[in-house]
Amino acid sequence: MESFESSTQVQSAGGMLLGTVYVDIRDTEWAVALAYGRTHHPNLRGPEPVYEVRYAYRPGNGSQVRHLDTREVELRVIPAEPFPSIDTFVLWTLKEERSHISGLVR
Repeated sequence: MESFESSTQVQSAGGMLLGTVYVDIRDTEWAVALAYGRTHHPNLRGPEPVYEVRYAYRPGNGSQVRHLDTREVELRVIPAEPFPSIDTFVLWTLKEERSHISGLVR
């Protein structure tokens, strides 16, 4: 996660955006959220992020990941193999997001 946060930047109309990774693990759902903010990593007391992205997976309930990007109107479902561990899921989401912001996905 530190590598993603320190090396990933997104160009926007207002300048460069930096991403901060948040992981939320529950028994029924694993989620990774990425908040993109201007010139510094978004935090709880700072300005609101410019946009957010969330990947959510329900272990033991199929092989799909729900993807929500606040810049888009609709939720997207991404086919994926079942994830054997939380770490595998988190790493997969970071790779997926890097591909997305690099223009390789969609």
